[in-house]
Amino acid sequence: MNLIAIRPRPEDQYPPPNRDGELGTISLRWFLAVFLRRRILIACTAVIAASFCFATLLLQRPNYTAVALVMINPGQDRTLQPTQSINGAEVSQTAPVVDSQLEVLRSQMLAGRLVDDLNLVADPEWNPLARRDAAGPPATPSPRTRVKVVAAVTKAIEVRRRGLTYAVEVSVTALTPDRAAQMANRLVELFQQQQMESRLQNVDRASAWLASRVRELRDDVQAKEAAAERYRAQRGLLSAQGALLTEQQTTEIQGSMMQARADLAEKEARYRQLEQTVNSGGSADAIAGVLSSSVIAQLRSQEAEIARRQADLESRYGDQHPAVVNVRAEREDNRNQINAEIARISSSLHSEVEIARARLNTLEGSMSAMRGELVGNNEQLLTLREYNREAAAARAVYETFLQRFNEIADQGSLQSTAELVSAATPPTLPNKLSLSIAFLLSAALGLGLGIIAGLLAEALDEGFGDADDVESKLGVAALAVIPQLSAGDLRQLPLAYRHPAAYLIKRPVSAFTEACRVLRTAILFDASRPKSQVVAVTSAAPGEGKTTLSLCLARISALSGQRVLLIDCDLRRRSVKDILGIEPLTGLLQVLAGEVQWRQAIYVDEATGMHVLPLSDSGFSSKDVFGSEDMDRLLSQLRESFDMIVLDCAPVLAVAETRVIVGKADGAVFVASWNKTSARAVRTALKQLQSAGAKVQGVALNSVHRRMPGYYSYPAYGLNKT
Repeated sequence: MNLIAIRPRPEDQYPPPNRDGELGTISLRWFLAVFLRRRILIACTAVIAASFCFATLLLQRPNYTAVALVMINPGQDRTLQPTQSINGAEVSQTAPVVDSQLEVLRSQMLAGRLVDDLNLVADPEWNPLARRDAAGPPATPSPRTRVKVVAAVTKAIEVRRRGLTYAVEVSVTALTPDRAAQMANRLVELFQQQQMESRLQNVDRASAWLASRVRELRDDVQAKEAAAERYRAQRGLLSAQGALLTEQQTTEIQGSMMQARADLAEKEARYRQLEQTVNSGGSADAIAGVLSSSVIAQLRSQEAEIARRQADLESRYGDQHPAVVNVRAEREDNRNQINAEIARISSSLHSEVEIARARLNTLEGSMSAMRGELVGNNEQLLTLREYNREAAAARAVYETFLQRFNEIADQGSLQSTAELVSAATPPTLPNKLSLSIAFLLSAALGLGLGIIAGLLAEALDEGFGDADDVESKLGVAALAVIPQLSAGDLRQLPLAYRHPAAYLIKRPVSAFTEACRVLRTAILFDASRPKSQVVAVTSAAPGEGKTTLSLCLARISALSGQRVLLIDCDLRRRSVKDILGIEPLTGLLQVLAGEVQWRQAIYVDEATGMHVLPLSDSGFSSKDVFGSEDMDRLLSQLRESFDMIVLDCAPVLAVAETRVIVGKADGAVFVASWNKTSARAVRTALKQLQSAGAKVQGVALNSVHRRMPGYYSYPAYGLNKT
């Protein structure tokens, strides 16, 4: 017969235990499991919290809310700000400015001013201690009391902006409508005063700083201008009307040279024209036109009159007549006068030409000297211009600061940045919380606290919730999940059978019986180990149900047709005989002591055919009976007679010899109670067993609630089926 393993190797399937926490993988299934396991705690916490919250909401005193409307004007304060330069350039950031004003309205600083202004520390509404001191004289409040009152007033103030506008609603909630309106209006007034004081302080600080800066810049301008003038005087770079004297003289000489050249050219042209006319034998009329002389023109007119008279006299008297001779002499004299005038004018023109040429030469010499002087002063002029530029830059900065200083000198007369648009009026109706909203809030709060309590209890619980929880926390296989038998399940049976070991006989197709079969199958058909003939069943601490599970495992194996022997190895409890209702005179200790043979001490279970080697009430040995050769010899003999030997061992952490007897078995089954056994205790017990050489096959999770998510059973195997 070929046997196929129903479980793979544990070291191949299961990861090492999760040491980081005990909550496991977070999932919807995990939450459902937690909810079902902690349903009573969650329900009680939720009901108590919801009831308390609902009662608190209903018993609250009615309060009133007064609203004042304020308009924020972020662009009025023109005092120098961090976002504004000296020259007045400013980036538009109105939204941050308005938000900053809202934070000032919400600040505890402004609330503290309101508390001091209205003396709210003495108001019992805001200071409960004031009720106790009402009978006596008013006492000076302590700083801690004032801090608490300011915090309470801050919570009662709500500041909200209307959309993207500059309109701001300032709401104050108080127990009386008059007090709410008074606090809202006074808060706005204090805000306006604070803004005015802050702006005046900014103006004073800016004015003081700018005045100091203006003085420094003025001194700097004077120093730089004085340095430029000293350098100009030291280098002889004198100036008039904004320009250097050398440059002015050069310009004047250049203009005189141009005029002298033009005058010389004109005079040379007139002189050459006169010479050309005279040399070419031109007439006196032509010469008179060239010279433009009124004297020659007059002599030429006289000559024409003389010529007319000469012609008249010659025609009348003849050539030899004395009158004709006199006229001819007069005409000759006139011509000599004309020639003399021409000679005089020609000599005068020549002299003028020479004078003009000499003047031009003189001007050119002066120009050459000036150019040499300018070339020599080039380096000094560059340095002087640098001095002038520095002085001009310093003066520009000085004038800018001086202008800004004059602009903010009268900033204290500006209006407030906040304008009260609508004053708060005493409200007529109190703030009411509807019953439905109060119920929903209470229910939500209660459910939330209940879930938190359940999760907290789950986090602090070190037990096992399901098979996956066992494998993730311990790193070993979960062999079977044994369901819990309720009192109602057992009451269906006769009184003599109201025990889980008898229940599986009466209910062979129940979920409990099937779970025991699964445990047997997991032990026998483990491909990772040889056939387990001797199986030890133990637990970490007493009360885990290991004896009951050992008896159920032995009985279900016997019902399957195997020859099974159950040995009670718990020397202190000896509970197998009590469950089976037998009173043995001899038992395991007598067999190991050699007093009787093992066949004489064995009992047979008539219902299943299971054999039992119990512990009798008599006899106790302080020796290590399980570590002796007698125990090894007994197990060797029993292996030849039985197919399966189940050792019901004591808890590992309670009894030291348990590690010895479990180490002699072919395999060990560790029993852990559902949602009860500590994972740390199981890990400690497993380490002790492994150090003793025990072969732990896995963990059987006992007493699991059937409604737990992750617990599976077929309907045909329900507990009510027979």
